[in-house]
Amino acid sequence: MKIIDEGFFLYSSRFGESSKILYIFSKENGLVKGLTKITKKNCINFMNLDKVLFSWSSRDKNGLGYLKCEQKNSTFLDHYLFSIVKASASELCLRFLPLWEKNADIYEDVVKLSSLNNRDSSFLIGRYLNWEINLLKHLGYGFNLEYCYVSGEKNNTHFISPKTGNAVSYEVGKKLAHKLFKIPLCMKEGFKKNHYEDYLDAMKINLFFLKKILDNKNLRFIYRDQITKFYNNLSN
Repeated sequence: MKIIDEGFFLYSSRFGESSKILYIFSKENGLVKGLTKITKKNCINFMNLDKVLFSWSSRDKNGLGYLKCEQKNSTFLDHYLFSIVKASASELCLRFLPLWEKNADIYEDVVKLSSLNNRDSSFLIGRYLNWEINLLKHLGYGFNLEYCYVSGEKNNTHFISPKTGNAVSYEVGKKLAHKLFKIPLCMKEGFKKNHYEDYLDAMKINLFFLKKILDNKNLRFIYRDQITKFYNNLSN
């Protein structure tokens, strides 16, 4: 069988002396994994979230398959933080997306993230955190911050439950405040501003639920840790 598609380059690893295994998040086929030969004309120097055109072929869809790729365009912004953001998004896609399962909503969110052209570091961090929140939603862990899950009261939420991801008001949650997450302003306002002082709180909440999905409290996300470190240096 043969598939022709487009998508975003996520990651590659060496396979022998003259081959690489590539991972691509494709538009129509979800996460695709395949083998490609390294030659002088095909040296495979893609960066995270570079847009590629590719063909994948194999006798069996469950087999490794062979990939032929060409770069459609590189992501636009040449910026150190943005390179980490793209690497982190790629890492999360690899961790959470199954092979051969189309994810149109997540794909569209990656399109938007990879198309950012604002060099402001605070803006980039906010947009990345919002991308993570949307990813959690598409994975079944969305936050509903508009109303209290217990009372039904709207626009008065204060805490997030680490067990369910549901929001509650201050009055409902105050006795268990030490067991709940306080909702950061950036999350409450949907990151509509270019800068917030409480990004770190949102980072901690997102990280908790990312680890919860994988059921691994000790898991580390390498590039996400670098974003956190960058933000801490930015704040000092």
